[in-house]
Amino acid sequence: MSISATNSATPSLQSVLLSVRLAQARRDVDQAEAKAQDLRTQADAAQNQAQQSRGRVSDLSQRSRQTDPTYQTQLQAGQSALTAKPQGQTSGRFVNFSA
Repeated sequence: MSISATNSATPSLQSVLLSVRLAQARRDVDQAEAKAQDLRTQADAAQNQAQQSRGRVSDLSQRSRQTDPTYQTQLQAGQSALTAKPQGQTSGRFVNFSA
């Protein structure tokens, strides 16, 4: 029995499988990088939206602290009308007069 040299021009099955796995791994890396970039873009957009919302909250908080004299009198009148007890009204109980 003699050992003969194999033809090195024909790639072995093992090297072909390794090449296929390497190509798949490269595609997986490309997909993962694309997904990571997409997630970074989404995170940036969410951060911008959060910043805009914070600005709106700050603006509305600032406005709520400022008193508008046009409505201040109406507001005070409305509060006193709500707290005043009406006089001469019934207590709100139903009375059965048919008995």
